[in-house]
Amino acid sequence: MSGPRIVLIGPPGSGKSTVGRALSKRWGDKVRDTDQDIVDIDGRDIPSIFVESGEDEFRRLERVAVVDALREHQGILALGGGAILDSDTQADLRRYVDGGGVVAFLDV
Repeated sequence: MSGPRIVLIGPPGSGKSTVGRALSKRWGDKVRDTDQDIVDIDGRDIPSIFVESGEDEFRRLERVAVVDALREHQGILALGGGAILDSDTQADLRRYVDGGGVVAFLDV
């Protein structure tokens, strides 16, 4: 299987980043968070992207971050809370699971 060891999904505040760090410590894998990738790509924090450029631009950046992370990252991947609302991301995650990947849904 190529791609992340595990993908963490769930609503905002469900603990994806916290669980990702805990798994990283336990397994010795790197953790990657697509929300941080968006900030790194754009140079602004997420609230600023929403206010200054709107949700459509944020979702475009999020899609790029998800595609790149699923292709490149081999460790623990945490997706932003709204990433799975995108139908292309849902299809990507189905292919990832069909190929042996694990997606864990966290809820509060």
